[in-house]
Amino acid sequence: MKKTTLTLIAGGLLVALTTTSLSAASFDCRKASTGIEKVICDDPELNRLDGEMGRLYHKAKNIPGMKQEQKNWVHRRNSMCGSSDGCLLGETKDRIAALKKALGNSHQSGHSSKKSHKGSVYSPEHGILCDKKSGFCADKSGISIGFTQEYLGEASANKFANLIEKHHMDTASYTLSNGIYCDSHTRKCYNNKWKEKVNSHYTNMLFR
Repeated sequence: MKKTTLTLIAGGLLVALTTTSLSAASFDCRKASTGIEKVICDDPELNRLDGEMGRLYHKAKNIPGMKQEQKNWVHRRNSMCGSSDGCLLGETKDRIAALKKALGNSHQSGHSSKKSHKGSVYSPEHGILCDKKSGFCADKSGISIGFTQEYLGEASANKFANLIEKHHMDTASYTLSNGIYCDSHTRKCYNNKWKEKVNSHYTNMLFR
């Protein structure tokens, strides 16, 4: 069977798919030139996961703010992982989970915890920070519309998504309402936006 692939562009995103997962194709793995392209094409598991991510993104791309969120994720993934297949696998799995959240396909296990948090900034689960006052949630890739919708509600998600699109926000870095500044590029949170001192509490909560 002839192997073909689809190129899905979202700020430089290349998603490789075989004809068994999607009939349309525009990228031939035999012409892969970059390190990331070659890893995606050569690793069966990464190829499968990257294809799943591509299909999920295709469904979610019209959600307000999602295109910018995906673009920021791609940039961070490429900068951090390069051609490391292990890193790419981990980042792709995380992105799949975030896209499923955005599409409303995740398990509804967080309902009881959503109502019990008293502070404005809290962590509903490890690897996620929510700021009720600012109206968004973030994971290690940056502000996530999917997690914002799940933990703060659809109204908050739509409101913040509109802000992202209107101001072309870089969702990979942000300041919480308590003054903590988190940067997904450096994978650290700081006591302020001038990065004068790393805040180990929020860094461990979000990135470790």
